[in-house]
Amino acid sequence: MNKPLVFIVGIASLATTGVIGTLGHAQGTYTPTYYVDVQPILEKNCVTCHVAGGIAPFALDNPQDAVQWATRIAEVTKSESMPPWPPARDSQPFYNERRLGTASKAVLEDWAKAGAPLGTAPRK
Repeated sequence: MNKPLVFIVGIASLATTGVIGTLGHAQGTYTPTYYVDVQPILEKNCVTCHVAGGIAPFALDNPQDAVQWATRIAEVTKSESMPPWPPARDSQPFYNERRLGTASKAVLEDWAKAGAPLGTAPRK
């Protein structure tokens, strides 16, 4: 076999193994917390409506309420019934649309599965 080709195949194999191993390790060891991971997602995408006195049926603007609804948050964001904007994937893009990306949905799901830990509150 050609030496440069063997070298390239060897490097590619090592790189792929390292990346795959790192991804699996990272997914297995990190637990999202409310204060670090979840609160920013909720503030950006949910609490416009989900506040006390808002148009949504319950609030998500404080840790206690978010923890209470953690499993449901994970379910409705995974199914894409929330956030409810825009109405369909093939609709025109909206200014300030609140579509969650795959990473945000995974954070919410992992957080709920871990028992919705709060983590350490930021200093005031």
